Amino acid sequence: MNRRQFLVGAAAGTAISALDWLRFFRAFGVPGTKKELGLAEAAAAEAADPHFLIYWFQEGGWDGYSMFNPLHTPNDGTRVIPAGELRPTPSWSQHRYRPKSYGTSPLDPPKTLGNIQYGYLAQDGLELFPDLAVVSSHNGNTFHSGGRWEYHYGKYSASLSGKRNADERTVMQAFCEAYGNGFLLPHVSWHRWLADGELSIPSYPDGTGYYERLGPVHAHTIYGKTPAAMRERLSSLGSVAQGQRDARIRQFTDNLQQNFLDSKNSESVKAFASALEIHRALTAGGSITLDPKTLFTNTTLRSEFGITAADEATDSSSINGNPARSKETPNTNVQALMTYELMTKGLSIGFFIENRGLRHFDTHRDRRFIMSNKGQSDQRDIMKKNLWAPLKTLVSKLKSTPYGTTGKSYYDFTTIVLASEMGRTISGDVESILANTARTDTQKYDEIMGQDCCQHWRVNSAAFLGGTVLGNRQYGRVGSASLEGIPLMPDGTLDPAYDPDTGLLIPGRTKSTSSFVSDSGHVYSTALYLSGLDPAALKAAGKGRNDRPPLKFIKR
Repeated sequence: MNRRQFLVGAAAGTAISALDWLRFFRAFGVPGTKKELGLAEAAAAEAADPHFLIYWFQEGGWDGYSMFNPLHTPNDGTRVIPAGELRPTPSWSQHRYRPKSYGTSPLDPPKTLGNIQYGYLAQDGLELFPDLAVVSSHNGNTFHSGGRWEYHYGKYSASLSGKRNADERTVMQAFCEAYGNGFLLPHVSWHRWLADGELSIPSYPDGTGYYERLGPVHAHTIYGKTPAAMRERLSSLGSVAQGQRDARIRQFTDNLQQNFLDSKNSESVKAFASALEIHRALTAGGSITLDPKTLFTNTTLRSEFGITAADEATDSSSINGNPARSKETPNTNVQALMTYELMTKGLSIGFFIENRGLRHFDTHRDRRFIMSNKGQSDQRDIMKKNLWAPLKTLVSKLKSTPYGTTGKSYYDFTTIVLASEMGRTISGDVESILANTARTDTQKYDEIMGQDCCQHWRVNSAAFLGGTVLGNRQYGRVGSASLEGIPLMPDGTLDPAYDPDTGLLIPGRTKSTSSFVSDSGHVYSTALYLSGLDPAALKAAGKGRNDRPPLKFIKR
């Protein structure tokens, strides 16, 4: 194969990856003179701006009405109602159950900071509000596994248990397919799909459910696991065997300088420059030194992220009678530290952070518990630990870390998405129970008391922050009477056919044919759009099936 054939092959989509270059370096050494290596670095510098994408996901379903779907109601869990009463005033169906002590500090009613109205669960993240774009007219999915799957894959007609097709992509796979070829470990995620108790290996064999290996190899999911596991992975790269592309790589390196000059912005050249940087770091062969054994051990960084030894442990639980499964992930503050180091060491660009505990936010409570407890369970502590505290530290570190000589920080090139698969209910409709003539009054009362009033609920929210996000903005709201998200117009304003307070249709008006309530598919497209990609073009090219458009009004 001559040089021209090699470059044509690379341009046709068979570009040499950073890992291929590293295999070659280990087998034959780093080719080229200092001048030629400088050309590689210059070519990489002339490439497009870098891009980083972070999803921060709260698995289990947060209490949206106390978060970014702020709603102020009485806490009827404090009502004293005689035992056996079937028809109190107001009726059981009209009761609204909020966390115990709701309405008193620190569980305050909704407040407003800047342009964002928020519930008390967002109180610990106030310093991020100037950067946040919140979407409050948003629906999740009331099925845990389905909701998590949709935030990965977007919205389209698909079977969760079916075989994934070659044109399907998770949002991170689509992102890393576009930008990740020049990185050693482009796509790192800390969710473990089979950790969800509703999924089992016999029911979801390889290639079904969430599938790690869609798209080119550099887009595949790498499970971050623990710091120790990641250090071991990086250390083991020294024993990677010679790859099958070595002959093509040698052909390319026979005339490095001319190849760089002729195709200085090709994926292969950018991957070469990245591999050179990584190789120098891993082998201490230059001014940059990176010993994998020291990664994630810096005492100052660990202190800033508040990391203890317990945070690096993994978690397992048995759910719905299924065998216990482990997410094999540390706490989110450890994931955030790993994200920061993998980004700033030039190793990775895409990250899916998820809370370690299984169903941590899945706070089902029946009416009997609520009445006894004087309210629902409070999620503020787990929200602070799993989201706000480590996120604030990560954002601060990214803002304070310059990206090369660009005059910008890592934060300027990063998009961060905050989401949970669903919200929670704050009430329970009893009319069907009361209408059941086959049951006695005692049986009806027991059923009312046993009714889950903190169930999975579609009313949800999402938020974005990062260098391309127009911050201090909120799009949509929840109606005080409808308890539903009010539809948005394409420019992000509320559909004028709805009362902006109650959320009910104004008499004589009809919903606009253009208005919508956003969902996980809109989040998927918006994340890519904010990262400089065209979601529609990716879909047309067979790189993802999500059929929702981006929320373009979120971009700065």
